[in-house]
Amino acid sequence: MSLAVPDKETASPRPTWFATWSITRTALHLVFRRKLFWLLFFIALFSFLSTFGAIYLLATLRQQFPQMEQFITSFLKDLDGSGTTYLNFMWLQGTVTMILLAFAGSVLAGNDHRQGGLIFYLSRRISMFHYAIGKLLAIGLLISLTTTLPALILFFEYGLLGDTGEYFSEKYSIVFGILGYGLVLSVAVGLLLLALVSWMPRPVPLVMLWGGLFVFLPIISRILTDTMREPGRAIEESSWRLLDFWYDLYVVGNKFFGEEKPLFTGATIVVCAVCIFSVIAFVVRLRQLQHQS
Repeated sequence: MSLAVPDKETASPRPTWFATWSITRTALHLVFRRKLFWLLFFIALFSFLSTFGAIYLLATLRQQFPQMEQFITSFLKDLDGSGTTYLNFMWLQGTVTMILLAFAGSVLAGNDHRQGGLIFYLSRRISMFHYAIGKLLAIGLLISLTTTLPALILFFEYGLLGDTGEYFSEKYSIVFGILGYGLVLSVAVGLLLLALVSWMPRPVPLVMLWGGLFVFLPIISRILTDTMREPGRAIEESSWRLLDFWYDLYVVGNKFFGEEKPLFTGATIVVCAVCIFSVIAFVVRLRQLQHQS
């Protein structure tokens, strides 16, 4: 009597959640194959390497010339090892990150809409939810590569080059701040990119619209802020700053590091509204494509 070995077709299928990781892996593989991605990624590393070197230099001065190190950090709050150091680093990475996502957006999801890949995915045993989570996870990982992961490396570098036990015991909450801010960036920007790609899958219109949101609107925001600002009122308190979506994310991110910036309530409303409208636009577009197929 022989025991039959079940082949691949008769074996029990994997849970549909495994398809989410497959979608993520495939999307990242398509992006990593492009030379332009690596060029932009290395540009994003310049800021990280310069900050990494500056922290190492300050650690050396701290051991040999402590007074000089204290003098420098008193003027450069971005290098004092507080939450501001990592928050501002992640915020300043926004320019390269947005350029990277403008390129990656059409590759990650735009090809699915233009070449019928979306219909292929939805014809399998997965739903729109699994597809969206897979693509959102891919975008989030790309954002983490340029913001969250480098910030965590800088945090551990700062701690290991100084009084390790004291720094990590007093500043451990910074890790949660970095992860929280990184999660907000991944979800909010990821949902916005998915919504835009679903309606504008072609690279040129997508890049133009993406540039308008993260380049043109911030410029308009600053112009209106300077023009409409009341005497004696700080720039950060002007409601026109809310037009800058990356600044809104920065204001919300301050909360994860124990600080509350002016316009926090307004920035939170803008970020939540953008997420909600992005989800609605994405779902509506996918349903239209399903009916058309």
